[in-house]
Amino acid sequence: MAAPPPPELVDDAVAEILLRVPPSDPAILARASAVCKSWRRVLSDPVFPRRYRAFHHGSPPPLLGFLRSSHHRARKAGGTAMFVPVETHAPFLEPTFRCAPLDCRHGRVLLDTVGGKKGTLAVWDPSTGDHELLPEPDGGGPCCRSRSGVVLCAAAAGCDDNHHHRDCHGGRPYRVVFVGNTGDRDMVARAWVYSSEAAEWTPPASLLTDAYSSIERKRAAIVGNKVYFLLTIRMGARVAILKYDLGEHRLSTIRSPLEYSKDAVVLMSMEDGSLGLAGIIGSTLELWSRKVDSEGVAGWEQYRVIELQKLLHIDRPSHRADVIGFAESVGVLLVGVDAMIFMFELRSGQVRRLSKPGHCYDVFPFTKFYVPDFTRSKLQFPAEAS
Repeated sequence: MAAPPPPELVDDAVAEILLRVPPSDPAILARASAVCKSWRRVLSDPVFPRRYRAFHHGSPPPLLGFLRSSHHRARKAGGTAMFVPVETHAPFLEPTFRCAPLDCRHGRVLLDTVGGKKGTLAVWDPSTGDHELLPEPDGGGPCCRSRSGVVLCAAAAGCDDNHHHRDCHGGRPYRVVFVGNTGDRDMVARAWVYSSEAAEWTPPASLLTDAYSSIERKRAAIVGNKVYFLLTIRMGARVAILKYDLGEHRLSTIRSPLEYSKDAVVLMSMEDGSLGLAGIIGSTLELWSRKVDSEGVAGWEQYRVIELQKLLHIDRPSHRADVIGFAESVGVLLVGVDAMIFMFELRSGQVRRLSKPGHCYDVFPFTKFYVPDFTRSKLQFPAEAS
């Protein structure tokens, strides 16, 4: 006679097993849901995502992947995948309309949908496909010669920068800071703030900038209530930093420490609460931090220099290294060399080569404690309205 089947694990035991799945690879949870009905029942329980985040409370949200942008060109629907996973294939969706990422943090993505019919900005969740088109800011939108922005968590208690927004998992409430400039020789930078709760934009803050300046679409850095964007001056001849103060609703500019190429510099938020900058000259990576001295004067201090030629095996002069992104919650710089992307961990010095996603001007790291929504039988991103 055949031996009887082993007894099924009770739901509590199954949950204890699934809680220990590494957050860096959410595809494991998706595969686990197909094991049997009892496992899917545990994963479909609305309490499980909260328990999962609480179980991994001591760690920042993992870097699941990144969204890529290629030299300011919007991605066409059905084109090259926007989301590139770090581990195995993550069960994330792709937008089905023409767009380009402007920012990605706290489980939300800010998309530039220029060319669309209903608006030019959208806040999107790649894990569910849910999105919200935003109204045009007064004097913003397609009339801006260059544009960038950030999407921020607007939740009150239990979701803050000190804990890397561990309990933030997309949705409302949120805020969007949008910056753009207009003009030609006399360039004017403007900043607006959108609140999902009020469903409206603030009046713009304005600043006259240098001639032929451009706001780059590289990922902004957030330090406290200040947002820092990369600004190029005189048609890219040099770089500077555009600073927006959320508390005072005011714009100002900061000089960069050295004359870097716009493709070879990113802004960073440092662990000590200061503004950081990573720039590459040749094959040398230079790390800077903006400090305030005893007299209250702010200035740049170089705190680390790293030679990349041997570290990344750059053996051809034509293979130029560019720093294209930074994931502050895990301390990882993303460096592009030709069509390759490397992850460089600042603390350990370890380097990891990712797949070949093609040439990227910038990448936007996606960090989140993600548990797939197993209550949805089929996820589809709505098509663009005609």
